[in-house]
This record gives sequence, structure tokens and C-alpha cells, in this order.
Amino acid sequence: MSIRLVVYIFTFVMIFITGIFVLLNNNKNRLNQTFFAFVMSVDLWVLSLIFADNSSSLEIVMFASRAAYVSAILMSLFNLYLSFIFPNKHFRIKKLALILISIPSILLIAFAGTSLVVQSVSIKDYGADVVTGPVYILFFIYLVIYLGMAMYNYTMSFRKSKGAVKLQVQFLLIGILISAVIAAITNLVLVVMGFSSLGYLGPPSLLLFIGLTAFAIVKHKLFDIRAVVARSVTYVLTIGVIAILYSLIAFQLTGRFVDSLSHGWRDAIYVVLTVILAFTFSPLRRFFERISNRIFYRDRYDSQELVNEIGRILASEIDLDKVSSRVLHELSKQIKIDKAEIIVFGENQLFYENNVFKNGGGQISPEELSKLGRIIVVRDDIQTSDKKELMQKYGISISLALRTSEKFIGYMLLGEKKSGDIYNDQDLAVLKIIANEVSVAMANALSYKEIQLFSETLAEKVRQRTAQLRHANDQLKELDKAKDEFISMASHQLRTPLTTVKGYASMLQEGDFGKLTKEQMKIVEQTLDGSNRMARLIDDLLNVSRMDANRFFLEGNQVDLNKLVPEELEQLKSFAESKKVELTYAAPKQKIPIIQIDENKTRQVVMNLVDNALHYSAPPAGGGHVKVSLVLNGDFVEFWVADDGIGVPAAVQKKLFTKMFRAPNAQGVRPDGTGLGLYLVKRVVEQQGGEIWFESKEGKGSTFGFKLPLSGIPKQVLEESKKIGAKVAASHAKSGT
Repeated sequence: MSIRLVVYIFTFVMIFITGIFVLLNNNKNRLNQTFFAFVMSVDLWVLSLIFADNSSSLEIVMFASRAAYVSAILMSLFNLYLSFIFPNKHFRIKKLALILISIPSILLIAFAGTSLVVQSVSIKDYGADVVTGPVYILFFIYLVIYLGMAMYNYTMSFRKSKGAVKLQVQFLLIGILISAVIAAITNLVLVVMGFSSLGYLGPPSLLLFIGLTAFAIVKHKLFDIRAVVARSVTYVLTIGVIAILYSLIAFQLTGRFVDSLSHGWRDAIYVVLTVILAFTFSPLRRFFERISNRIFYRDRYDSQELVNEIGRILASEIDLDKVSSRVLHELSKQIKIDKAEIIVFGENQLFYENNVFKNGGGQISPEELSKLGRIIVVRDDIQTSDKKELMQKYGISISLALRTSEKFIGYMLLGEKKSGDIYNDQDLAVLKIIANEVSVAMANALSYKEIQLFSETLAEKVRQRTAQLRHANDQLKELDKAKDEFISMASHQLRTPLTTVKGYASMLQEGDFGKLTKEQMKIVEQTLDGSNRMARLIDDLLNVSRMDANRFFLEGNQVDLNKLVPEELEQLKSFAESKKVELTYAAPKQKIPIIQIDENKTRQVVMNLVDNALHYSAPPAGGGHVKVSLVLNGDFVEFWVADDGIGVPAAVQKKLFTKMFRAPNAQGVRPDGTGLGLYLVKRVVEQQGGEIWFESKEGKGSTFGFKLPLSGIPKQVLEESKKIGAKVAASHAKSGT
């Protein structure tokens, strides 16, 4: 067997194993399916070249050569489709675009099996020598165009991505680009020029693609197949060790004297060996499972357990040094960080806990700290800048600003993970929660520290500070409780694979998987309705977050409320039917003029008010009624929603529009509510120059309404919104998002 054939076969096997691992990890994921189809088409190309370059039959060589061109067409098609959905696996390419990019491929596949592409072949020492046909130039142009389009998509994804995703795209892009260039030169360009002798270099070039993809899989969690790899390694090692031990015992030790025994004794010995084999399999499997977990999951930790433990530390300590020390110790132990530091700004000095971020010039200075800004900064997400150079200089991977609503406290600086892995999205989400809790605790601890330093001469201040600390401690407990409720809600609401559900439900509704019965269509519509409600919840959370960050702004659009309101009610129709609530709409007697308002946020207002009315209407046993009205009243348009539901207790009506507040009776009816809807409604309506009101009696129902001026959003608000919008756009452009 020649070295070239060995390389061909090795390349074929490695590509096949990579594709199988990715598919087995999640065979229902479109990204995994597409990557598998792509690597299998590459494998088909390698297999075709194996037969084309190593067969002595002209018929087989001709068939294999044409098959190689067919597989090259499939490679280009699947690579282009992969570039559309990687790394954004939820991206939906339009059906028309998919058809347009598939038609040339189908036509060329039809030509590839004829003499129009491969006219004749001859067998040389180096393998098949191909004489191309008249359509070969179209094949060449096709590959160049499709490869160019795919590379453009990968490049744009690389520019827009950041963190671990950016590195994943980078390795996949480099691997495909280099392999494609080498394969194109040796198997396309030189073939056109009459040189087929270097065609054997095409398949080995794919080893670079496989190597970089494998590196991205293991190092940067591409396709996250660690679970499959870990299980495979566990069982391969277990079975291998058992096979060796069993063979050694059965055929080496017993083989010397077993022949002298009777048939019954031989059977008894083998039964004993079989029992030993059965009892040793499970312990060996657990042993190798622990080893593989250390290799593939050495940085794994329970995020909820970490947050809870930090909360217990903050609740039990008030001393600045002890709080800092215990928090950093817990972070380093669970996330496995090589070094960490909390720096707190006192009135006249900096408080360092570990003083570990140093270089040849000494510890990091206050002036240098100021360059980090007052937000979370991840070094791997920054392009070249002074901030990145500063973080590299001191070995800082993440900078978390510690701040409360009243003042800036300091920084929590984290080094690299001991495993060498980068900080993923889970790490960042957990660290943000911890930073918020630590900020409050540090503010308390810093105050306590200052009281200790000046207690001898400032006795009155000590009493004042103690009272403040008690009040702050009560606030901390309330924040801790709110945090727990939020995390509980998020675990049930935001973990749902919303986009995947909506995508598949839409495909079912559109008939992509065949025509549905009426009952099936109703179920699909209910699924879409639930997904849309979840999307609206996420929108509410995002808008409230923008409000808190002073990044909330309005966009003035020419809006027809005569169409907007019925459209929003149509989306809630199936939900109302499921709740057995009668939803009616009283259209305006006079047509509402077109007004300049923020269409998307106004839709949210309408949707939130009607959705609340449906949720809190009378129970299904007696049925419920929700009436929606739109009225033109002078220079204003008025919107009303009336229900006969649970109502709002008089004692809590003053708090109804405050953030995250929910009446006790509402919590019983709808435990998963957030208390953000009415807060958002009030802010949007008032910022557009309108007013909101409500009337309610507990157990009798509620009526919510708002009015907007026909003159639209006030000019001053629009100008301010444009400035905020420009700043947000500039911030997104600078960060590449």
C-alpha cells in the first residue's frame, strides 16, 4: 500500500469521525446537520479520489472521476448553506434564495455525469489523468463563485462575532480557506492547464481543515461535543482494558493448563471469568468516566451554587478584608481562576485585597484603573486599544466595575482560567450577578471600614453609619430575595429554546412538513402564541434594562392605529379562546388620523394591556369578557381595555405602575409574571406626550386606558431620542455588534 493511499484513507477516516461526532451530539440541530452534510460531501470527494487514483480499471476511474466532480458541487453547496447559518444557527434563509442557490448545483450535477465535464481519463503513475469537457469552465466558475460567497459570509460573521464565537469562526474560516485554495489549485486550476499530476495533494490539504476544526471543538467548544467525546473515550478505554485483561487471563494464564482439564472444568473456568468481567465493567467505567470528566469538564461548576454561596458570604461578613478574601477565594475555587483582586476606592486610599496584578513597574495605579471604565470589560472581546494593552500588561482577563445606585465602589479584576479556556456566556452572566451583590456588600463594608478607622474621634458618625448599615443590610436582604425570585423566573422562562420552537412551529404552520389537520393546526397556533408571549416578555425585560441604563429612546413613525390595534388583537385571538375569554373590539366611529409615534413600543403597550386583561379576567368556568375600544376624542386618541376579572385591591393601587410590583391576588393567578409590563406601559405612553389611567374594584374587574395627542411625540422628546439613538448606534458600531 502506497503512502499516498494511506494518507487518503487516514483523511477519509478522520473526516468521517468528525462528522459523526458532531451529528451524534445533536442530530436535531440544523447547524449540526448541515455541518455533517458538508463533511460527508468532502468525504465523498476523498473516497472518489481514492478509487480514481488507485484503480486499474478505466471504467472505475471514469466513474470515480465524475463522482469527484459531483461531490465537489455538493461540497460547495453545503459550504455555502453552512456559511448562512454559522455561527447564527437560528438564521432562516428564505426559501426562494435556497432554491436559487440549489438550481445551478442540480444542473451541474446532471452535467458532471457526462462527457461534458469529464471527457476522458487515462491511468498514470500518479493516478487518474483527466481530460476535461466543454462544460468544465462552467463548473470552475460555479466553484469560484460559491466559495467566494461562503468566504464572504464567514468573514462577515467573524467581524460581527466576539469572544468564543469569534474564535470558532476564525478557525473554521482559516481551515476551509486554506484547504479550498490548495484543493482548487491542484484539482481545478492545474487540471484546466493540463496538469493532473498534483491532484493527490487535494485530500491531504483537508487534514488542516480537520485539525483546526478539531482544535476549535476541544478548545473553544465548537458544536460543544465534549459530552459525546467524553462518553466515547470512557467506553473505548473501558472496553479496551477489559478486552486486554480478559485476553491475558483467558488465553495466556489459563491456556497453559486448561487443555489438561475436563470439559466441565473448562466451562466452569470461563463462567468464572465471565462473572469477573461483568463485575469489573461498572467500576472500570466509573474510573475512566472520572478521568474523562477531568479532561473535558475540568472547568465545570454549578452557577446557582456559586451565586448562593457568595450570597451567604456577603450576608455573614461585614469586614472589608474578610468579605473580599472569602469572595475571591470562592470565585477562584469554583471557576478556577489563576488570580483575582478586589480594589475598593476609599476616601483617601485604595484598598487592595491580594495585590496580585503587578508587572515590572509595580502594582496597577488609580490612573490606569480609570482607563478600564465603569462597565464590564472582557479582554478577548476588545479590538486593539490602550485598554486591551493595559489588561495584557497586568494579566487581567475581565474587569468588573463595582457600583451601586449611589456611587462607584471600585473594581473586581479576574485573571485567566487555569484550564486556559476563555470566559463563556454562562461565566459572564454569573459574574454580573455576583458583581451587583458584591457592590452593595462592598459599599457596606467600606463604610464599616471607615467607621473603624475614625471611631475614636467621630462617635456621632459611628452611630449614623451604623444606622445606615442596618438599613443597607435590610436592602441587601430584599435585593437578595428579588434576585432569587428573578433567577427562579428566568430559569423557567428564558431557558426555553424560544427561537427553535418558533422556527419549527412556523414551518409546521406553513406546511413545510406536510398538510396539517385542523386540530394539529390549532395546536401549532397555540404553540406560536405561547412563543410570541415569551418574546414579548423578553422585549419587556430588554426595554426596562435600557431604561435603567439611560439608553431608552423613541423612534418616530407614521402609524395608523386603525390597523395597529386590530393586528395586535388578532395575535391574541387564539390565547383568548384557550382562556375561554370573549375578546371584542369596538372600532372608532371616526377614523383615527395617522400620527407620529413609536410603532413597536406602542404595539407593546397595546399588547401588554390586553394580555393582562385576558390573564386576569374571570375564570374559565364562568367565562370572561374583555372589551377593547379605540376612540377619537378632540385632539387625542383614546384606547380602553375593560375586563370583568379579579381587579386590583385598593390598598396597592398606588404602587401598580412601579417596577416589578405585583398585587398579591395577581401573583396567585399568574405566578410567573414579572411586574414590568405596566411600568413599561406608563413610561412609553407618558414619554410620547400621553396620559394613562385606570379604574378597578377588587373582584369586579378593571378598566385601563391611555390617550395620545394627535400631534404625535413632542419635538423635544424626539430630538433627545435621536441623540440617545445615535450614541447607542455609535456604541454598537465601536463594539462590532
